[in-house]
Amino acid sequence: MTKNLKFDIIIVGAGVSGLILANELLSRTNKKVLIIEKRKAFSYDKNLCFWSKPKNLVTDLAKNKWDKIAFYSNGKKKILVSEEMEYLRINSKTFYNFFINKFKRNKNVSLKMNCSLKNLKYLANKVVIETTKGVYNSDIVFDSSLSKKDLKNIKLFQHFKGIEIKTSKPVFKKDEVTLMDIRDKKDMFNFIYLLPFSKNRALVETTYFSPEILDNETYLQDIKEYIYEKFKITNFDCKYEEFGIIPMGKIIHNDLKNVFKIGVAGNWNRLSTGYSLQNAFVYSKKVVDQLLDNKTPKIEEKYLLNFLDKIFCNFILVQPNKVENFFKNFFFKNKLKNIVNFLN
Repeated sequence: MTKNLKFDIIIVGAGVSGLILANELLSRTNKKVLIIEKRKAFSYDKNLCFWSKPKNLVTDLAKNKWDKIAFYSNGKKKILVSEEMEYLRINSKTFYNFFINKFKRNKNVSLKMNCSLKNLKYLANKVVIETTKGVYNSDIVFDSSLSKKDLKNIKLFQHFKGIEIKTSKPVFKKDEVTLMDIRDKKDMFNFIYLLPFSKNRALVETTYFSPEILDNETYLQDIKEYIYEKFKITNFDCKYEEFGIIPMGKIIHNDLKNVFKIGVAGNWNRLSTGYSLQNAFVYSKKVVDQLLDNKTPKIEEKYLLNFLDKIFCNFILVQPNKVENFFKNFFFKNKLKNIVNFLN
């Protein structure tokens, strides 16, 4: 077991925020960086979707692009189109490989896979982390890990299950993404999200905003019912599944000196929508700017935005049956540019 190796910076978690921050550090500083990741290997484990503006480092990696955005409510459909922007999708393995291949050419970074965090403490003017592969210390730690304890004060979650399906006949409009098709669910807000990769292949995802996480069969039943209702299909091949939970509320941590939370754990996502990828680029740049100026890394809290998000999330909790009407007005009465600004 490795003991007490010294790094300038340690990043816990090689997810979206961890890799983006690591790349920003390695591109703009000479810091020696260690990244620890509990997974044994990188794989296709999620779809990363975002808007083409503002352009970021991975925009050109997008495998799929859609210029028509569909919204459905009570049988009514709204198509949103903008010449300024498209909706993009990247397979997560493509995203991971892009950064890992960059890091392979940089002698200042070490990546340890299958390495889990066991303990973290501030001792003798340094941060010491104990892992399943050894003990390391550094001046600063950026931590993207999230525990159940961190979520104890969160009352509302966005939770979703998606399956990538292949059908025997062409049924999907490959240039049109369904951002939200609201379903009639008592006391819960639920919608279907559909990404068509081709005319006979798509990711179909059911998403809830609610306090409780549901059982797997409920999500699958939603998807099966939707596919039959929309396309009259009962038989299809399942190529891939994904599941996710995003807290819709501010996560509060007990501060530890020189340890800074990032990603969802650091409230880098928009609390009312879950959007986070563009923020990871913006916030990573801010963090490195501050380090270069010898300042303590800190993302300034947007008090007004957080206040409005809190009101919105409370509205979902208290009056879930009225949320559809809000989104209907929102999508039908606004331009795509304004909608994207809200979501981000």
